Amino acid sequence: MKPTNPPIVAYFSAEYAIADDLPIYAGGLGVLAADIVLEAGSQNLPFFAVGLVYHEAFAGDDPDQRPIMERLVANGFEPASNEAGERILVHITVADREVALQGWVKSWGRTKLILLDARLDENDERDRAVSDHLYAKDQALELAQELCLGFGGVAMLEAMGVKPDMFHLNEGHTAFAGLALVLRHLKAHPKLNFAEAVAAVKPKLVGTKHTILPGAGVLLDWNSVEAQVGPTLASYGAVLDDLKAVAGTSKGDYSDTKLLIDLTRVASGVSKIHVAYERHDHVVSKLIPITNGVSRWRWTTAAWDGRPLEYDDAKFWAIHSENRRRLLEHVRQQTGTELNPDWLTVVWARRMTAYKRPELLVSDLDRLAKIAHHAQRPVQFVVAGQANPSDTVGIELMNRVIETARRPDLRANFAYLPHYNPVSAKFLVRGADLWLNTPIRGYEACGTSGMKASLNGALQFSTSDGWIDEVPKIRSIGWILYEDDPVESLYHTLQHDIAPLFYRRTYGIPHEWIVKMRANMKLITEDFTATRMLKDYYEKLYQVL
Repeated sequence: MKPTNPPIVAYFSAEYAIADDLPIYAGGLGVLAADIVLEAGSQNLPFFAVGLVYHEAFAGDDPDQRPIMERLVANGFEPASNEAGERILVHITVADREVALQGWVKSWGRTKLILLDARLDENDERDRAVSDHLYAKDQALELAQELCLGFGGVAMLEAMGVKPDMFHLNEGHTAFAGLALVLRHLKAHPKLNFAEAVAAVKPKLVGTKHTILPGAGVLLDWNSVEAQVGPTLASYGAVLDDLKAVAGTSKGDYSDTKLLIDLTRVASGVSKIHVAYERHDHVVSKLIPITNGVSRWRWTTAAWDGRPLEYDDAKFWAIHSENRRRLLEHVRQQTGTELNPDWLTVVWARRMTAYKRPELLVSDLDRLAKIAHHAQRPVQFVVAGQANPSDTVGIELMNRVIETARRPDLRANFAYLPHYNPVSAKFLVRGADLWLNTPIRGYEACGTSGMKASLNGALQFSTSDGWIDEVPKIRSIGWILYEDDPVESLYHTLQHDIAPLFYRRTYGIPHEWIVKMRANMKLITEDFTATRMLKDYYEKLYQVL
């Protein structure tokens, strides 16, 4: 339901997976941010999303060799301009330098996505690098990116004549937008001190925190921060100790996540269990739960024609079987592996990192092969995803999966799909029979990929984490991976519960399986869409005080 008299919202995020051919995102955070923008656009809300342009892909191969600017234009982005049609440039201070930024804008009615670009002739080479790679490895450059996003985003909104009622900071990488508002207020009201300026601005600042992992956000020593941010603070009449008061950790580091939490009036976590674990680890946490949701029209296959629950079982199964066939054809084109379009197809797709435990599936390869090659109930697996280039453990786990796909005894039943991007994701979530999710409980936060799969009828086999933990009748949509012995739970359940149900047929139709598929679709449509999530944002975060 569209909110009545909605406030004007400025939404800041470091990444947006807004188009299949724009690799300006790293993973689920960017996909979620894009779904929010698309949902706001579908409701024609005054919603202004702000991010950065990155001219080089985050990780992996980028098969599209066109320049990013060409792709931006092809996707409907235009340079931000004033009423006279002149390009808008804003300037911010980074260290001892002035950095120019232009904006690329795409509109969905009153909703706009504004991407800031530093690769301009006006900047020197080191400042143009702000727009090279998402999450730069160089600490000084990473801080420069956050300064450009935060301070540059606030300046660009002002230059475009946008006057937000509320600023939503999505993760710590965007916290400098809040600092920019505080410093602007401090400069406009010189009789106030820094703490009073924070208190004055806080009613307009809300946030979302996506993880409780200690490595989340940016942690830096204060000497590095002072070199990059000190001149900006001084230009507004503030000092480093002011920033330390709102961004300093108990260990003496700078934390952009702490800055986010200290500047915002209220902040949300991304599921109920995420907030529960956050409060366990941080007893003073003020996070409130707003469980993520997914864009229904973006992720549902057109083959369902918007009314899958109306079809009889025969037509329902025929449509899903065609979706599975399309997934396996995509796998064949990408990997050369030919899987069987009639076999139970299990998908594990997400970033390869230790807490997501991709190794569980390949822990006992002899047993896995036995399950895969069952004469009456064969099972095949599609695993997709890459590790962050700096995550050595994740890379090792990814290599274990790759070696499994190369084994002669599993080659016909196991495929590794390295290109886990929005194009592949659509095939995966639409064609999977079973969506496998294996994180350590309490670390997943939400798990929106499973929502997209269940939106298309995939059954869930997951740790009771994220959104799955909020489903009282989990058996209606699938199976739980038990933590006491997750490897045994995975193999035993696949072999003795899941595969028998999938192959239990009457005239070729698995009616009991389809009952669970329908339950998945109904559940996601009613409770876990971006429509519901955005409604929660307006009701629980965006209320203007």
